[in-house]
Amino acid sequence: MTIVNRKPAIVTASYAIEPCSGTSGNTGKNPDCCAYCHRRKETEWCDLGARELEILSSSKHSRIYEAGELLYQQGDDCNGVFCIRDGIVGDRRVDADGNSVLVRLNYGATTLGYQEFLTKTEYRNTAEILQDSFVCFIHRSVISQLLSSDSALGERFLRRSIRDTQKLEDNYVVAMNASIRSRLLHVLLVLYERNGKIDTADRHVLEIPIARADLASLVGTGPETISRTIRKLQQDRLVEFDGRTAFIRNLDAVYNEIVALN
Repeated sequence: MTIVNRKPAIVTASYAIEPCSGTSGNTGKNPDCCAYCHRRKETEWCDLGARELEILSSSKHSRIYEAGELLYQQGDDCNGVFCIRDGIVGDRRVDADGNSVLVRLNYGATTLGYQEFLTKTEYRNTAEILQDSFVCFIHRSVISQLLSSDSALGERFLRRSIRDTQKLEDNYVVAMNASIRSRLLHVLLVLYERNGKIDTADRHVLEIPIARADLASLVGTGPETISRTIRKLQQDRLVEFDGRTAFIRNLDAVYNEIVALN
């Protein structure tokens, strides 16, 4: 599969960012101010001081991106980082033959591009919006300023990089030892934990935000194999599929099968 060659989305604010202090007659908490962002405590920006938060809020560029837009493309110069407040953004890697592989799903409270910023390299992947997303862009000059005034921010990004590396190693071990069926069930459980719900029939429902070929990439197999595995799961009445919607009647049965298969 070859990635669609879209022009990267322009990261400019689609509206004026109000000051955090609630000036000009605005005494309420501005939700677009970093100090009041409901995701901030889950991010590396969690412990910034009031002055640093004011710098961040007044310097960032925020907008809502639609599915299919790109934040940046593989090989672009790293001009800063992108902080996802809400939505889903996929990391894609394109090989020398032009084949695109979805390597990661990123949700709210995730900062993209920080490793490239810290190592002063180009973006390693293409960041594609998979579900309408609210994203903030922070220019590299602002990050440098914040790092100069708050050394702990750099330490938090370093710890995040270590955790990401450990997770990558864990995923590699799973890919080498777990069956395709087990890996698919694991991905479905992760998606359910992110945005699942229970319907009126007491089924656990999850929306799969990606095409079947991308689902196969996440699992580490081909589209034909993932299709056969999905059919087998349906035959075994473990998971039902209707387009991009999956239904799980018994979560414990899925957990138990993953453990048994591993």
